[in-house]
Amino acid sequence: MSTLAKLRRPLLDLHKALVDAEREDYERTRGRMSDGDFLKALIDDPAFAWLGALTALIVRLEELEPAELPKEYIAEIRRLLKPDAAGSTFQRKYGARLQNRPEALVAHGAVMLALQTFH
Repeated sequence: MSTLAKLRRPLLDLHKALVDAEREDYERTRGRMSDGDFLKALIDDPAFAWLGALTALIVRLEELEPAELPKEYIAEIRRLLKPDAAGSTFQRKYGARLQNRPEALVAHGAVMLALQTFH
């Protein structure tokens, strides 16, 4: 298994946990939506903009060759996924999600475990 493959699934699981949590909160205030309507909201509604940093990183990782994972990507992942109440919008909201969503915390742990294989 390539180094990139070791990180891909945990990152996708983390992204899904965050999106699912945001959807649940969004629908709590706006009512149930179809998957298509939710996808449109996910793309267009500023409430979801904070997820863009992780989404963009995943897209960039998907464009890499299967065997390569530049060190700067590892550093960026570690930096992005470091909750910080005084940090970026992503880091602040991410920290809150880790505190109130067990599935996000479990997914975060899986990413951190996968990152341990990189030095």
